[in-house]
Amino acid sequence: MYYLDIPCLPNNSVTTGWDTEIEKILDTGYVILDKKNYFIYNQYPVSNIKHLVLMKVEIFKFEGKIMINLCKFFLFLFFAILCLSCSRGDGREEVNPTNTKTLWRTYSLPHYISIYHLSFTSPNRGWATGEGGVIFSYNGNEWTQVSSPTKEQLFSLSSIEENRLYAVGSRGTILLYSDGRWILEKLGIEWDIMDVFFLNEDEGWAVGENSFILQHDDKGWKVWNAPRIGYLTRVFFTNKHSGWAVGNNGLIFHYEGTSWEKVISPTEENLYGLYFISAQEGWAVGAVGTILHYHHDKWSIYPSPVENHLLDIHFDSKRRGWIVGASGVILKYQAGKWIENPSPSKKALYTVTTDDQGTLWISGKAGKIFQLRKNP
Repeated sequence: MYYLDIPCLPNNSVTTGWDTEIEKILDTGYVILDKKNYFIYNQYPVSNIKHLVLMKVEIFKFEGKIMINLCKFFLFLFFAILCLSCSRGDGREEVNPTNTKTLWRTYSLPHYISIYHLSFTSPNRGWATGEGGVIFSYNGNEWTQVSSPTKEQLFSLSSIEENRLYAVGSRGTILLYSDGRWILEKLGIEWDIMDVFFLNEDEGWAVGENSFILQHDDKGWKVWNAPRIGYLTRVFFTNKHSGWAVGNNGLIFHYEGTSWEKVISPTEENLYGLYFISAQEGWAVGAVGTILHYHHDKWSIYPSPVENHLLDIHFDSKRRGWIVGASGVILKYQAGKWIENPSPSKKALYTVTTDDQGTLWISGKAGKIFQLRKNP
């Protein structure tokens, strides 16, 4: 299991050359990096890193120099290569015999690729985006990798209709899927864009680094001013006049048709997932098991059965919801409580969704997409 712990310096900067040394070890992002004062999904921006712990690899800054425990590094490298050789797949179905009671299907993807977001336009039409700009398409039987115009991380996607979608990612990446192909839209943006949400073809929003907020209308994309600088991770709209965004240190913004305003948050933990059942009720999840509930015009902390980082949340009805997170944790909402559910994975799960038939889909690290055939 890869585990990355990256605290941030107060001024978000480090000694010159530090980022170069780290890039010698990490040439692609593996998992979400979670810092108290910053949030990213991969090693970008490397210049914000104070120190990094990668399993048994320890990198320390000492009197302007970096010392690496080589013995631990090569031990880690051996096991990483061993795991990688066992993780290659072609996107076809595998039935997990250890989870037959819950009927999980496992789809193995090539190259141990992490998936950051899943979206379905119909039970037989799905999309997945992830590290290194990968895009996979689901046809009802298998997941197939399709051509992508970028190598940047793709953190989120949103469907407008079955054959029209947007995906966003690191360093201002915005992709449009139209007429059977993905096209890169160049807006000259350098900030990481963490999430995108479309209500319809002319009503879309995206958020990200440095409280970056974008709105899409019939004239294209435009930038909005945020009430405070932070790192926004998720955005959700219930209608064109009411939207929400969450981010680091418990940051919560609300849009009421004319402007974005900061609202009172009951937590200072980083928030990673957001979902609204209606304009009057919503949920947010985050670090160390944080669950927030919006009801009666205010946010409050909701009881959580775990202390894992919770990374995504989805509801397929008002009474049934799902949360996924670190170490493969899955929570299910029923009878007014969140309870831990059996999981097909011990790896971090970054995304959860359901299709129109209520079939549950989850994914994350280790190049696996899981489908719960019979959604309980």
